[in-house]
Amino acid sequence: MMVGILSVNAQKNVVKANPLGLAFGIADLSYERAVSDKSSFEIGMSYFGANVTAGNEVIKSSAIGGEGKYKFYFSSDKNAPRGWYAAPFVSYSKASASTSSGEEAGFSSFSGGALAGYQWVFGGGNSGFALDLNFGAQYMSVAETEGTTVSIDGFLPRLGLSIGYAW
Repeated sequence: MMVGILSVNAQKNVVKANPLGLAFGIADLSYERAVSDKSSFEIGMSYFGANVTAGNEVIKSSAIGGEGKYKFYFSSDKNAPRGWYAAPFVSYSKASASTSSGEEAGFSSFSGGALAGYQWVFGGGNSGFALDLNFGAQYMSVAETEGTTVSIDGFLPRLGLSIGYAW
């Protein structure tokens, strides 16, 4: 009876990170929670920080952002958070840069779009390894907050890869 209870409640939570982002200095961490057999919500945070030297100039830059998704799972033989899914999402980020000579620039971005993907959860019982692959499109709007005239509005493709731990 105990094994049956544990398997019903198994793997409703997933904590994931983007390993490709780490290669570029981006820390990206998300948490997904199944709210029914066929749906889940996911929230994520990301941070980027770097110092670049160009000649005698040192440029310090940083960015922080957040994202929310609601995933709809389609598999008839699997329950959330595993299988094929579609997910609308929204995200917001703010970035800034400053030079050693005192110049500063900043911008904020807002995006929304839709993803399709597949999430595997390997391992039985109460925990396992998770792999999430997705692709989609997003509308992004970028606006300056200080010291720059950057302004971008348009559609962009989006690809995602995350690995993590499910319990």
